[in-house]
Amino acid sequence: MSWQVTAHVYGGKQSSPATQEEYRAAVNTLNDIGRALRARGKLWQQSVSDLEQSRLSVPSCPKLQSGLPYSTSGEHVTLPYDQLVTTCNDRAASCESVGNQISDLSDLLVRAHGLYSEAELRSRKIFNEVAQAATQFKPGWATLFLGSVAVGGLIGSWMQEGKVNPAAASRATAPFQEGYMSGIGSLLSGLPLGLGALRTDEVNKAAGNISGVSGPVKNATQGNKLTVRQVESKTEVVGSSTSVAQSLENLRRLGEERLGTIELNSGLNYATIAIQRYERDDGTNAWLVTIPGTDGQSDSPFDWEQNVELMSGDAEQRKKADSARMVVEAMKQAGISSDEPVALIGHSQGGIVAAEIAADQSEQYNIQHVVTAGSPVANHPIPSKTWVTSIEIEDELVAALDGTQNPSTENWLTVRGTVSSGPDETEESSTPTYEAAPVQGSSENYELSHWLKYHQAAYQNASDLGSPSVQSHEEHFKQTIAGTLKETKYYEGRMSR
Repeated sequence: MSWQVTAHVYGGKQSSPATQEEYRAAVNTLNDIGRALRARGKLWQQSVSDLEQSRLSVPSCPKLQSGLPYSTSGEHVTLPYDQLVTTCNDRAASCESVGNQISDLSDLLVRAHGLYSEAELRSRKIFNEVAQAATQFKPGWATLFLGSVAVGGLIGSWMQEGKVNPAAASRATAPFQEGYMSGIGSLLSGLPLGLGALRTDEVNKAAGNISGVSGPVKNATQGNKLTVRQVESKTEVVGSSTSVAQSLENLRRLGEERLGTIELNSGLNYATIAIQRYERDDGTNAWLVTIPGTDGQSDSPFDWEQNVELMSGDAEQRKKADSARMVVEAMKQAGISSDEPVALIGHSQGGIVAAEIAADQSEQYNIQHVVTAGSPVANHPIPSKTWVTSIEIEDELVAALDGTQNPSTENWLTVRGTVSSGPDETEESSTPTYEAAPVQGSSENYELSHWLKYHQAAYQNASDLGSPSVQSHEEHFKQTIAGTLKETKYYEGRMSR
């Protein structure tokens, strides 16, 4: 069994109210046609039942019971029941199949144009606020409930796969993760019960309180001296790009190479980012910065604790995070000037770093586009001039750590993917690519959907839908880095006392 991802699009460029009404009317019409065809299929099925009853109505007639056409001159005529039943069954199946295809087309229109995204976001917000209030009011019971759901997922994976799979726990608890995190954030930040409905930054406020303690401890144990140096790659890891999809693939290659999960023989190590310079026709430069996620090394600027600092609601704390400091220093060494357009793309902690730079370094750098994959960045105060393309998977815990949904604006687009089982590799799939995108190289068992390949599949499916919102963000990203790739530089960071 393989895995596939179905994408839904929120935010981005929206059609006019009149155009959206036309799409809704088309959706309703398609749904009506689909229902009518399925109803016609049931009538054909009823005809099969009627024919069978007719055939069995004279049990003493062996010719009638056979279902085969039979006649004798002027005495006895038997209908070709078998042939009629087969024909009716074929007609029933055809009506059912076409009806389902038309209904699927209706669903594609809804997803491509986000026709009901606002209603979905409102419903999700209400659910999260209820979960947040329940967690804040009875944190013990809420934790026990969430733990029980997680255990249920683990037991289910054990029964299905023959072993306990941690990914199943994340999938089981997915609906409650944002609400639970915001409730815990409210408790840790000392917010009064019920105030959470008026704000969304409970987790960030709590992260600020925590990093006020964890930051100095980290500095004492790991050291706070940052060294950033340019390093050479023996092979091409991050190639030229003209699209978000290509940049995501480059991000995956760099992230997996520095963690050693693939072997490109580049010589690159952990805590390495890539900075590319594109030269435009007029001689000016554009830049693309590729930032992988947490590597967990003890002397790395991308260790675990830096995530807490990056999530702080305080800009100064965010700036002090070692990973953010490293990327900014590398951008300085690369020679990026304040007026040159910059695009940032990052996965997990790398995406939070990208959001921090866009939010807190907006006067120092001209950040025009940010792409995040699996990053909790909903509360980062990114200025409206910067376009944000966020990709998240429904059941990944990391993206839900901010405790709320991303802003839904023309300049902030969120692609949310839902993971489902795909067709067996030995079977020929009849599912069109626009309904779901396969996860390349996925395991047969449940996996943690925080892996970048799941975000790539979600973005691929959103692109296949032909969503105007995705197309406008894709075009903006392309224009931001438009030009000829002139150089790719890799920078490595290390921490010491």
